[in-house]
Amino acid sequence: MTVSAPVRFGILGPTLARSGDGRVVPIGGPRLRALFALLLAGAGQAVTVERLIDGVYGDQPPDGAVNALRSQVARLRGLVGDAVASDPVGYRFGGDPDEVDVHRFVRLARAGRAALDAGDHTRAAAVLREALDLWRGPALADVGAASFAGPLIVRLQEMRVAALEDRIEADLRCGGAGRLVAELRELVAEHPLRERLQAQLISALARAGRPAEALAAYADARRILADELGADPSPMLTDAYLAVLRGQAPDARPRPSSTVEIRPPAPRTLPATVADFTGRDADLTAIRLALGEGGGGRLAVPIVAIAGRAGMGKTTLAVHAAHELADRFPDGQLFAGLHAGGPRPVEAGAILERFLRLLGVHGGDIPGGTDERAGLFRALLADRRVLIVLDDVGREQDVLPLLPGSTSCAVLVTSRRRLAGLAAATVVDLGRFSPEQSLELLGRVVGGDRVGQEAAVARTLAEQCGYLPLALRIAGARLALRPHWTVRQMAVRLVDEERRLDELVHGGMAIRASISLNHDALSDPARRLFRLLAISDAHVFSGWTAAALLGTSIDPAQEPLDELVDAQLVQPILPARGLLTHYRFHDLVRGFARQRLAADEPPGEADTALRRMLDAVLALTRAATGPEMAAGVLSDPGRTPAWSPPPMLLDAVTADPMAWLEQERPVLVAAVHQAARADRSELCHDLAKAVQPFLSLRAYHDDAHAVLTVALDTARRTGDRRGEAVMLFALRTDVADVPDPDSALRDLTRAETLFRELDDRPGVAVAVRAQGFVAYLHGRTTTAMRLFSRALEMTRALQHDGEVAYILQILASIHRLHGEPGTALRLLAEAIGFARASNKPRVVAQVLYRTGQAQLETGDRESAGVVLREALAVAHAAGDAGGEAHILVEQARAELLHGAPDAASALLEVARERAAAARDALAEGHALTVEAELATLRDDHERAAEALRPAAGKFRAVGSLVHEAYALISLGEAQQALGDEAGAAASRVRATRLIDRTEPTIGVRLRSRLGP
Repeated sequence: MTVSAPVRFGILGPTLARSGDGRVVPIGGPRLRALFALLLAGAGQAVTVERLIDGVYGDQPPDGAVNALRSQVARLRGLVGDAVASDPVGYRFGGDPDEVDVHRFVRLARAGRAALDAGDHTRAAAVLREALDLWRGPALADVGAASFAGPLIVRLQEMRVAALEDRIEADLRCGGAGRLVAELRELVAEHPLRERLQAQLISALARAGRPAEALAAYADARRILADELGADPSPMLTDAYLAVLRGQAPDARPRPSSTVEIRPPAPRTLPATVADFTGRDADLTAIRLALGEGGGGRLAVPIVAIAGRAGMGKTTLAVHAAHELADRFPDGQLFAGLHAGGPRPVEAGAILERFLRLLGVHGGDIPGGTDERAGLFRALLADRRVLIVLDDVGREQDVLPLLPGSTSCAVLVTSRRRLAGLAAATVVDLGRFSPEQSLELLGRVVGGDRVGQEAAVARTLAEQCGYLPLALRIAGARLALRPHWTVRQMAVRLVDEERRLDELVHGGMAIRASISLNHDALSDPARRLFRLLAISDAHVFSGWTAAALLGTSIDPAQEPLDELVDAQLVQPILPARGLLTHYRFHDLVRGFARQRLAADEPPGEADTALRRMLDAVLALTRAATGPEMAAGVLSDPGRTPAWSPPPMLLDAVTADPMAWLEQERPVLVAAVHQAARADRSELCHDLAKAVQPFLSLRAYHDDAHAVLTVALDTARRTGDRRGEAVMLFALRTDVADVPDPDSALRDLTRAETLFRELDDRPGVAVAVRAQGFVAYLHGRTTTAMRLFSRALEMTRALQHDGEVAYILQILASIHRLHGEPGTALRLLAEAIGFARASNKPRVVAQVLYRTGQAQLETGDRESAGVVLREALAVAHAAGDAGGEAHILVEQARAELLHGAPDAASALLEVARERAAAARDALAEGHALTVEAELATLRDDHERAAEALRPAAGKFRAVGSLVHEAYALISLGEAQQALGDEAGAAASRVRATRLIDRTEPTIGVRLRSRLGP
């Protein structure tokens, strides 16, 4: 037998690491051990950053978790060196898998089982003993609390017992059964429900000449199974019992062992295949051969490009084939429609964003550029088997960014033309159905008996349809919906010159004729709705869209919409959600509807319908976001939509507003762009303001930036100065897109100028206030104080109590930063009066929170406690999760100052929950900072450093220079305490650079923390 290299690393027991000279290297800290264990379990395979963060930090990773993970990896490398290797998607174990006990165990267990199956029982017993000797105790003994550990421990234990059963089986076949009885009795007592062990005990007793005891063992096993499971013995146990009765040596059949696998849930986004799929057998075979079979030794990603004229059933074939091949791609199937024939084809960057989210990447971690997204996508698929279906592609270059790099994946593309530029692609050209296939499809749609009774006429109908799948399906659907019709009646309708499908054999004209046939059979209301639905640029629409376009309530619009569904001119997207059901056009039907819109609808009425539809989007978006999320400025509350949604629709939207916003996001974003193309600037910026807070909250940063930018461009193009001012304000106060301060101040100054030219005094006030906030965030407190003082004077004159209170509390914060808590308290005492008068709970909570902060700085902990408790109650009643998080952090700080670290820790736990729910990066940064203070108090400088790294990242993300500098100074102190001189020096250098950009007054206070 080959001598194996020594085991250097292990998880079959406590986490193990040995240096090259055999010395055990201690891996300190549960998170570091969890990280190492995850990498060891996947030896040789990359473990993604997301999987590692989940394994190390569990369900509630800290903000800045990626940076924290990098820090942990750096520490681990300092202990085990090259055993930790980088990978494009994360990290992997960089050594020989055979140096890891679990992987050697799996190899040896499989080899032992193979020897057992081959009848080499002596070798099997020896190899399996070597495998079992690798176990040093319970697997993952010192990381069992980690989130990933539980399922893995169960699998490993199952593997261990299975290998043990195989070893006993080998020993039984080698003789010496009597020596195994004692061991088997212990194992049966430990695992009473494992029937193979029970069978092996019966076999050992019988082989040792103790048949009475063997029969008693069977009786015990039968009783245990009945008592515990209410089950009868398996055939394996029964066969062993019968063998004893016959005086034969029982045989306990081996069972398969388990394997170690760590894999997240696979995305499966294929549309449903049609129940009446017909024909295309040769095409299906070609696709199977290209994508699913004979894949060994591939040098390139397998691609199949299905090409054909309109109506040939390209999408139907692609989806059906993908479902058939799904088992060969267990890591997922991704589907995207590129809508090459639509007014706004979907860009590769948008599709990549959706694919990355489906693969588990958080919105905040998705790169901005298409090339970067494509690189991350390829990296994530490097070790996976995923099928990608891209429907309705226009050009080769649209596909290239969406191609994986791994030959284990495959791509299925549909297009209306041959994509000759896709290298090595297998091209499947779809032609017309044969007469036999056409009759088969008609029979599946209409009913085989019905078609068979009029076979000759059905052949005529198939010929009239030009043997095109789409035309056959539409004609068949009309017959299926009218059981009182004969097939002849349908064929007679096509004899007329106006309705004949003579041109069907010529491709596009045929499709228009078949759609026209269905269109002409509609009622007048349904025809009008059909063409009005073509107004929307979104590729999907909801039932409420139909009501808005017609200018009616929901019920009158539903009847013609259902008529369109019955005629298969629109298709519901299941699962349906009542009033919120989504529908879509087939692209060809959509093109026909646009033609009818241009020909049949007066331009003025189409324009009015567009306005009603966009008004509906605005009204429903405002209802879903609510006043707490709504963006806007004092000078611009926004126009009142001309079409008001009915109460039942509003109730459906507000029942789960976030789900509605998520579902309708493509419609909402498309509406902003459509308003821009129609040069409706006011409506465009109203829509952008309404949807932007949701997009930022859910990290759809591309969409948020796009809608605000297009609204700004529209305002400038149309000379809408108010719209330009409002959008400049919105763009430069969106925390998801913090620019450099000079750029932000330039744009906000322009907004102030525009508001001033419009004689909009509230607009001027908020623009100046926003400039002050940008300066405040970036540590320019003298500039900020001057700007806030100007804004305060204006808002006092305007008697905007809420704005006055807001500005006063910010000014108080600046005085606190300057070391003047007394002045801050005086300003806050004035601010609370204005806040209460404004009747705005969130402003009241904010002022009370600032008051508590200042009181803590003056040492008045008792008063601070009272004020902070009131602030928390007000914020909670207002549903302000972010405000609650900030207040809870300050309460934790108060408890820490009061000498109650356990109470502080409990408050911080709740604060983190609230901050995560609100996606409030600033609150998360403050919570991490106080966590670090608590850890330092407990002399846990490692934990302090782990908290301060992501805290600095949070503050940097929102542009808060001062808080980032404080966090870096504290990080340097923690690193110094840990003996990390290089890290401490680097943190101090970064902090010094930030301090140099702040005001001198603040800089002096910060430098005093740095020391000499």
